[in-house]
Amino acid sequence: MGNNMSIKILLVEDNEKDRDGFLNSVKRFNHARGTSIQVHSCSDLDEAFKEINGTFDGAVVDMKLGPDGGEGNQFLKLLGDINLRIPVVVFTGTPTAADKQYVHIEVKTKDTSHDEILEDFVLVHASGLTKVMGARGLLEELLGKVYKENILSQKEVWKKYGKIDSEKSEKALMRHVLSHLIQIVDLDEESCVPEEFYISPPVDDALRTGSVVQSKKDDSFYAVMNPLCDLTVRANGEINARKILLCKVASFDELAAQLPENKRNTKGRSSLKDNIDNNKKSSSHALPRTSFFGGGYLDFEFLMSVSKDLFEETFQKPALQIAPAFTKDIVARFSAYYGRQGQPTLTHAELED
Repeated sequence: MGNNMSIKILLVEDNEKDRDGFLNSVKRFNHARGTSIQVHSCSDLDEAFKEINGTFDGAVVDMKLGPDGGEGNQFLKLLGDINLRIPVVVFTGTPTAADKQYVHIEVKTKDTSHDEILEDFVLVHASGLTKVMGARGLLEELLGKVYKENILSQKEVWKKYGKIDSEKSEKALMRHVLSHLIQIVDLDEESCVPEEFYISPPVDDALRTGSVVQSKKDDSFYAVMNPLCDLTVRANGEINARKILLCKVASFDELAAQLPENKRNTKGRSSLKDNIDNNKKSSSHALPRTSFFGGGYLDFEFLMSVSKDLFEETFQKPALQIAPAFTKDIVARFSAYYGRQGQPTLTHAELED
């Protein structure tokens, strides 16, 4: 992993001994691991303000960079102001002074091993996080490509849209650009990881098709299945849907309990597990497990219709959102299931107003 890896880190440390100690640790780490971690060190805030730019893959910042202490927060605020998306470690003897409101940071005390910090930078870099999200990353490169090859030639029509309604034009342009980026990335389900399935946390509290909500009564999860057009907030602040249609996120044991009694054995359960995990069973759709969501199976036979007022009383705000590309798959399966000849057997739950 390390031979072709080049990582550039900014070190902001006013103590010469600590600065030299970190640089020596980097040399030893590079030699032992075959990495190429390059450190540009600054001894004060003014120098750091001049040097920081989009070429860095991370930063290590001391918190006490002056007589008062807490001066490192000024650097953290700058990173937030210029929207520089890099991992930052506050390496300090005064960890409580670090203000986390500016950027997402990790605070480590000065007795933390340098190797531990460097190892974390290597793993973050290998994940692609800095390569994709950094100022010199793939997103910036792809945005430049879309701008030059697709959007620039359409400039005149977008100027017209902006003249009519600037805010509407801006949102439409964002959707248009994202469509181009998705086309370039070319979603390949064979290479997907579970985290791609969700937007977590959701960008807001609005209900959308594929919003996953948790019951306040028994902690069970449900997915919103109303068509998106019925959930769009209108000028009066209301949505068109009279009721919220919910589909339960069932566990494997809950689905297995519905098997005929003669199939509730090891073989029957194993066969069911294979079918539902690979979406071979039309009455369910698998939701992958991640570090932030336990996953499960959308049980199309377990639906709940709840009035808007009762929904707010009974369910929490959306816990996460199934990503649009996967929501489309779920809606298609859901529609196909209820579009079959004949009436499926339903487990229907109705909450009382």
